[in-house]
Amino acid sequence: MNIVAGVAELADAPDLGSGKLDLWGFKSPLSHHPTRKQGRIYMFDIIKSEDNRRTVLFTESAERISGLFRKVRRQISKDLEMPGFRPGKVPRSIIDKQYGNMIKAEVADTVRQELTSSLLETEDWILDDNDPEGRIELPVDGAAYSFEMTFSIFETPEPEATDGIKIELPPLDLEDAVEKTIESFREKMISFETVDRPSDKGDLVLLEAYPAGNTEETQQFSVRIGEAQIGDGFDELVTGSVPGFNFSARMLNDASDEDKPPVHRFQVDEVKRPVLPDLDDDFAEKAAGVKNLEELRKKVEESVRARYDQEIVYLKERVVIDSILESNPFDPPEYMVANLSKDYVSRLGEETTGQETLTAAKELAMNKVREYLILRAVAEKEEIEITDELIADSKSSEETESSARDRLRNRKAMELILDRADITEKKPKKSGKTGSDKEDRPDSQWRWVQVKDEEKKICEEKAGKEES
Repeated sequence: MNIVAGVAELADAPDLGSGKLDLWGFKSPLSHHPTRKQGRIYMFDIIKSEDNRRTVLFTESAERISGLFRKVRRQISKDLEMPGFRPGKVPRSIIDKQYGNMIKAEVADTVRQELTSSLLETEDWILDDNDPEGRIELPVDGAAYSFEMTFSIFETPEPEATDGIKIELPPLDLEDAVEKTIESFREKMISFETVDRPSDKGDLVLLEAYPAGNTEETQQFSVRIGEAQIGDGFDELVTGSVPGFNFSARMLNDASDEDKPPVHRFQVDEVKRPVLPDLDDDFAEKAAGVKNLEELRKKVEESVRARYDQEIVYLKERVVIDSILESNPFDPPEYMVANLSKDYVSRLGEETTGQETLTAAKELAMNKVREYLILRAVAEKEEIEITDELIADSKSSEETESSARDRLRNRKAMELILDRADITEKKPKKSGKTGSDKEDRPDSQWRWVQVKDEEKKICEEKAGKEES
């Protein structure tokens, strides 16, 4: 599986974490924050603020603590098998005696998770690490519960060079794009007919192959000249050939002439020329299910425009992100990169995870987290605010309010940067072919080379001796 392509498809999905504090001037260093969530009020006091560290005093009501104790006891009683008692009917005194400390630890952990989650969402913080400091005492059933925790806040550098980013957009030659798209439809509907002439570019050549050392069994295959289907150099060997043409060839590595690969024999059986369907209404119906050629062109034009617009949006945003990340280097919190990388790998569904996969996932996660944080920092610098009404209208069922706020705020930050960007259109390239007609392909050391008759004879004699 292509790890880069696979991970890239996932890159926008995960929630990277909690929100962000006002990084450029902490408001009310000693403040009291009641916040309502799902009908309940959570209470916390920020009792100390020093550099990027915040010490918070959390408080939970006696009523909530008692409810959690009852919930944990019910679960234990339900799962507990004890002689003399039916499931769910074990007395509280016995449960408390045997499992009292476990119950208190479970309640403490539940309260800690709820209150810290509420804090991070309310204060919109990004943590420098996900392991806050704090000694948590165990709660007592029927009493209010308080504890302190100290958090390290991650501060993204104040972004620079976000105005006037230069973006060059490729021009759209709509007529040319439509014609090329329709031509691609014709290529998919191509047929071939036998011809009595030497083969040329685009022709389908049917061959028989005699593998090295094999004089009887043959393998039948075909190649279309110009597509380099079985390796560089082979198309040239069969260009200009006619049925009955025989030749021998091997694949050579340009790096060395030693240990030459075996020689294979080939015979051309048939040459077929491509036959493209006529551009008429019948073709339009078969290609796209439309009534006529005019309707096909209109449909293709709409599709080309939509695809171009989509690609332009991606191009502009990609240029912006690359530019501001290059101008604002910083290392994001390690736990955010690790969590996102782990999420990418797990969602790829690979049975075994190789080092290449882990490295690619970590690199993509690093870039995605940095993108996420720098756009948040731009939004903070520009004082972009998202209303509760907009969050309510836009939040999906899978999102928290904090993640929905981040998504909407980052989107507005991107739009603001694009509004201030220097966007121009590239000059269209002159039409016409230049240089070689060969398609651009990656350089390869391996290439098919025809074997001369003298070398062919020596190779055949050598193969005969080895068989005997």
